[in-house]
Amino acid sequence: YIVSLLHMDFFLIVFVAAIFLILGCIGSVLPILPGPILSYVGLLIIHFFALETEFLTNYELILYGFVTLFVFFSDYFLQLFGVKKMGGKKRAVYGTTIGIVFGMFFIPPFGIVLGAFLGAFLGALMDNQKNKQAFKIAFGSLIGFVFGTLIKLIYSFYIISLVITKLFLV
Repeated sequence: YIVSLLHMDFFLIVFVAAIFLILGCIGSVLPILPGPILSYVGLLIIHFFALETEFLTNYELILYGFVTLFVFFSDYFLQLFGVKKMGGKKRAVYGTTIGIVFGMFFIPPFGIVLGAFLGAFLGALMDNQKNKQAFKIAFGSLIGFVFGTLIKLIYSFYIISLVITKLFLV
């Protein structure tokens, strides 16, 4: 009876961690959820609650924490960089963010990409840019968004592979 309870606790903890890991992947695409942070929380749940032995060293935990923060914030910096590199200003950046949120609700999942593009375009027009320049700025925002999303997805899938490897293959 005690052994089955221990197994049940383990599976419950792994299940909860798996939810965070999956939400981390979803959050890598949807800007409402902090994808890399949710993935890291799943990793922490496994580390502190699933096993009696050390899952990761303290150094690894701190390193993954810093990488998580870097990946999380790089998404915003990449969009900002894309907009700024193409000559965009503050309203184009805000337009990107607003466009992503609106697009996500009105035409998911394509609305995220389309919303980012249209939001940056409209924001650039509000910054008194010409149509051609506004299009260029919107494209820069889109490229930044795509690269940021890819980095977050790669990181989230890496955390999942790390957890699977350490839990079941080692």
